[in-house]
Amino acid sequence: MKKISFIGLDNAGKTSIITVITKRFGFEEEISKLMPTRKIARDAFKFLGVEFIRMDFGGQLQYREEYLKNPTKYISGTDLIFYVIDAQDYDRYVETIDYLDKVLLFLKEEQDYPPMCILFHKFDPQLTKEKVINQRILTIKQALTRYSNDFDIFFFETSIYDIKSIMDAFSSGLSLLFEKMEMVSQLFAEMSKNYNSIMIALFDPKGITIGEYYRPHLHLLEKMRIYNKYIDAQKKIIAENRTLLEFSDKFENGDRYSGLVEVLKFGNLDFYLLFIIEEDEQNLGNTVEMLNKIESAKPQMENIILQLIQ
Repeated sequence: MKKISFIGLDNAGKTSIITVITKRFGFEEEISKLMPTRKIARDAFKFLGVEFIRMDFGGQLQYREEYLKNPTKYISGTDLIFYVIDAQDYDRYVETIDYLDKVLLFLKEEQDYPPMCILFHKFDPQLTKEKVINQRILTIKQALTRYSNDFDIFFFETSIYDIKSIMDAFSSGLSLLFEKMEMVSQLFAEMSKNYNSIMIALFDPKGITIGEYYRPHLHLLEKMRIYNKYIDAQKKIIAENRTLLEFSDKFENGDRYSGLVEVLKFGNLDFYLLFIIEEDEQNLGNTVEMLNKIESAKPQMENIILQLIQ
């Protein structure tokens, strides 16, 4: 069993992030009722056949002091750390970096170097172009480079108003624990050359990304629109007990796209394939033909997935 730890100050948003991950459909009401985490909350899940325990470390001062007094009991043996920072709480930046420093110092003394995902949370979509918050986040990133010789550190901006940002961060973290997982994205990048695709992605039933390809320079709002379309399609597939759903939609600029979501079974596990291409409005037959061609890539996908879950 592998251990994942969510660590950070109180009110950073750790439990909200976990709620989005575990309750992607209709998480808003549950988040509104969340109370501060008392000490450590635990839950278990499986991914690619591997069992994980997920630990949500309450961030109140008395708990942080207890973790740091007995770090061997609480922090040792962690395979992956998500350290969550409230990007909007400038007044506590020094406090949160001090806490992170102490966690990393202990791990370094123990010669224990789990990969570290730093999540700048509450980085809501409307903040992406605000210079002040972006500069402050950049300053923290630069300050943390002093640990880069010892730890693999990865940075993400996340928000509950952009579900994909959270799922991307969580999926990217998990991928660090699976040596061959990047092969799926590499396959999709190669496939995109033949299909004129906007996006190709493979998810597990919980929405964790196994691999994906996006057309370069695809706008954030376009990515969010596609991902929300995927969630709606997955809901419909589950509700109607289907294995395939095709759809058509358009971006805000009017460009149309066609796509499909298909349930695939590799080994004894289910996966969801999302395939998006430009819509040929002059000849919809070409669009249908292109969507059908995805069938030829399934054996390669299956081969890679079976390597991951063996």
